[in-house]
Amino acid sequence: MEFSNNGNDSQAFVKLQEDLNDNSGIDIYLDTYCDHVNKNVSELSVELRLNNNYWGWIKVHRSPNSIWLDSEVGLLQQISNQISLAITYSKLSEENAEKEIQLKAAEIASYTKNQILANTSHELRTPLSAIMGILSSFESATLTANQMDMINIMSSASDVVLSIIKDILCVAKLEAHKITLINRTFDLLELFENIIEEFGKKAGDKNIELIINYEADLLPRYVKSDPERLRQVLYHLLSNAVKFTDKGEIMMTVSMQSGKVDENPIYSQPVKKGSLLIELYDTGIGMDPQYIQDAWKSFSQGDMSITKKQDGTGLGLSICKSLVKLNGGEINVESLLGHGSKFWFTWNFEFLSISSSLLETKVDDQISYTIRHKRILIIHPIENVRNVMLKYLKNVEKVDAFDTFDKGIREAKNYEELHYKFAYDIVFVSLYENNEEETLKAILELRGLERNNNNLAIIFIVLPNNKGNEVTKKLIAKIGGATYSLYSPITLKKLVNQLMHIVKNKS
Repeated sequence: MEFSNNGNDSQAFVKLQEDLNDNSGIDIYLDTYCDHVNKNVSELSVELRLNNNYWGWIKVHRSPNSIWLDSEVGLLQQISNQISLAITYSKLSEENAEKEIQLKAAEIASYTKNQILANTSHELRTPLSAIMGILSSFESATLTANQMDMINIMSSASDVVLSIIKDILCVAKLEAHKITLINRTFDLLELFENIIEEFGKKAGDKNIELIINYEADLLPRYVKSDPERLRQVLYHLLSNAVKFTDKGEIMMTVSMQSGKVDENPIYSQPVKKGSLLIELYDTGIGMDPQYIQDAWKSFSQGDMSITKKQDGTGLGLSICKSLVKLNGGEINVESLLGHGSKFWFTWNFEFLSISSSLLETKVDDQISYTIRHKRILIIHPIENVRNVMLKYLKNVEKVDAFDTFDKGIREAKNYEELHYKFAYDIVFVSLYENNEEETLKAILELRGLERNNNNLAIIFIVLPNNKGNEVTKKLIAKIGGATYSLYSPITLKKLVNQLMHIVKNKS
């Protein structure tokens, strides 16, 4: 601040300036030259600030050496504040208006895009249905092997295109908020077993072990929710897992997460609600952390150098996220490039109001008394498969599980030495193309330990592919006796049915 003055006026000014020391942006000059009026004046100036940034100032002046009162300074400060607020508000209004225009344009573009996609998909669906109908008519026709291969290739390609069309239609409806959940009663365990079975062949063709893991006694059998949308989420997650896994295993684990009781305002009856936790582990290529967040966006395929080798449009995870959100659940992924992935989501449902005992069948009821008193041996190299089978057979009197033939045979010999009888009634053995000779040798050795030949039932656990079928048929022919095959993935229903079949044949 610059000024020149003498006497009492100067002393009064100094006092005023001391009062304004803490009020930044206010300057007083009692005698300064003003360019606007070309003479010396007494000037009071106040800064205009927008968001704490200097923007301009307001200046007032009068005769030189005039003193500015506190009230005058305060009034100009108030005027400055009001002007700053008005300018700030005006700028915000302009920015909001511009954002609103951009948002509206984006909504129109999104709506137009969805309409085009939906209309195009509908137009593609009609001729594609005709093509698929014609291809299906060749199934009963007499064709050469090459012709049949070509028909199969066209059928597979048509299925891929149809799946893409369905995904595009689903995304268009989700973005237009035209999808609602349709809750109805359904068999929860049957849904999980059916969806995992649906991917058995695809996983088997890639020599991938597909596993479903759940405690049947801890899950409700019948619930109320939207089975089609739950199945859709599972389908996309399993499809991605199989697509991006070249070796190893894929395991789906289902468990109860929570349960609560809500009051029903319509019927004044309590409604018991529950939440499932579904986790999907794979030993696939994994995901780079920098692509994980983008993976949930429509048409996103992460690292294109990897995903371009696979079919798909990048819509699956976007659909999953939208459907889980619609259900009120959560979905996320934990992954590291080269170390596989773990996808998980929660799914809400309602327990049935009627007594569960009227509908539900417990594991104890499924496994008959005869089966519970059998002695079973499991030989499988994959720990998760062994653990799941042990869980399914937890009510059976004696079940041993080993990762190698040597351990299983050693246990059988030790048991025979202690009890003077053969250790097992049923043996589950993993059979692969590369362990055919080892398996044959081990089975013959186990059969040799029997006191009564051919009483031991052999069940080969086989991947559902052509090579697995060939090896199984060859070994069954060589071994003879009570020999069976069980194709993965192993579900509780398949396992119980297989055991019941063996017991029935022996009775």
